Amino acid sequence: MKKNAILILSMILIAQAAFYTSSNTASAAIGEAVVATDTINVRSGPGLSHGIVSVIKRDETYPILGEKGDWVQIQLGGGQKGWVVSWLIKKNDQISGGSQSSGSANGQVTSAATDLRIRKGPGTSYGVSGTFPKGEQASILKTDGNWIKISYQNTTGWVHSDYVTGGASGKTAAKSSSNSTSAKTGAVGVSTLNVRSSASHQARIIASLNRNTTVTILNEQHGWYEIEFNGQKGWVASHYIVSNNEQKAESKETGSRSGSGREVTIVYDGTNLRSEPSTSSPIVKRAQKGESYSISRTKGDWYEIALSNGQSAYIASWVVQTSASSGTDESSSSEPPLSKPSGSSGSIKNKTVVIDAGHGGHDSGTIGTQGTLEKRLTIKTARLLAAKLKADGVNVYMTRNDDSFVSLQSRVATSHYRNADAFISIHYDSFANASVRGNTAYYYSPSKDRELAADVQSEIEKQSPLPSRGVLFGDYFVLRENNRPAALFELGYLSHPQEEAVVSTNAYRERVTDGIRSGLENYFK
Repeated sequence: MKKNAILILSMILIAQAAFYTSSNTASAAIGEAVVATDTINVRSGPGLSHGIVSVIKRDETYPILGEKGDWVQIQLGGGQKGWVVSWLIKKNDQISGGSQSSGSANGQVTSAATDLRIRKGPGTSYGVSGTFPKGEQASILKTDGNWIKISYQNTTGWVHSDYVTGGASGKTAAKSSSNSTSAKTGAVGVSTLNVRSSASHQARIIASLNRNTTVTILNEQHGWYEIEFNGQKGWVASHYIVSNNEQKAESKETGSRSGSGREVTIVYDGTNLRSEPSTSSPIVKRAQKGESYSISRTKGDWYEIALSNGQSAYIASWVVQTSASSGTDESSSSEPPLSKPSGSSGSIKNKTVVIDAGHGGHDSGTIGTQGTLEKRLTIKTARLLAAKLKADGVNVYMTRNDDSFVSLQSRVATSHYRNADAFISIHYDSFANASVRGNTAYYYSPSKDRELAADVQSEIEKQSPLPSRGVLFGDYFVLRENNRPAALFELGYLSHPQEEAVVSTNAYRERVTDGIRSGLENYFK
């Protein structure tokens, strides 16, 4: 009896070991599948009788875990697996690491560009699957010419070697431990730039350089460059110098462009024009509604503009309207004119509103068909809404003021700490079916939240050129865990190509923020 028990126990242990080995073997990628048709249904098992667990799109790539007949098992995101028919995919060579350096020093690359786009294949014709923030590191999977396949957080894809340092790119980081920069050149990016004797705004001015003057960057120190020009050396604020790498990276990967032939029109009296592209920089002038300025170039969410005295200044893109020099609104010539909101009745004054710009930092949110990042649209919309509400005397608090990651718990905590009269969460949507479009309002508690969502959505419908998808229940953390009145608004679909173009315009943001503002006023009556 004792021998039988030992024998049975041994068999159980052997079976468990075999199962563990089999599971591990099945989980190891044996190759790579590239979607070769517009869409493929991913099923829970190898057969049409199994349920659909996901839908994948052309040119997306997935690790192959195994095969069974005409079916291939692939690894999806979030640890999920699924099966696709083999004739709808193309198989890349087995992943062997042959293109990857075995040395740890060459096994990683560092992004040298702001929000470098991670693409689904080795070329700019492939769609964008994520972003690789400047200064972040990623593991190298393989190379293909000038393209490197990386694994960054939960995203796998391709980046161009021109915009990374280290590893297979054959480049090294530009800065040494002393924060020096060697043999890098740049050009003056403003009309006139003062060169100083040391790295300080109080230092003596030793020269002035004109726009596009080429300089050699010798050293970097706390936001200042030591430069060499015409045989002289001096110091300039680094944000006024556009390095050669930055010029290439901005034009190819981050959408920055020259503003030649474009203008901004001021839409609010007393709009601040600043010396640097930051809300903390000194104000050089206050512009009045209706004034227009020529755009020299863009830098992130800011426009550099030319003043009448020949100097330059910066203005935030979320508080202006842009147009071509002919006077045509570049955002959309087919859109009807903006509907101006009526003056505040006073019901909204002194109320406390927390504005939540969705996503941020390494969390880009959804990515549009043309590479638009949701996090950028949400912060632009939130900032514009905040400016309008502050003008009405509202106590406005933002869950994030810049491109930083903020946890869902912290967003809700802000609502509680500020004892918000209303919590407004701003998002943009996406769906596998690219024909789905429109804006949607979500609430969690019918008694606490629904009236807020309905009042605001009713006014958004009046302002937005997009169809309304109504007011729906939404089990979202920032609503569910919030004990203050809260609503979440999806202001359009980035997965719909035409809608992506519309929601990316200043004109659209003007409309929806007018709608949200009017909706809040109705809610507080």
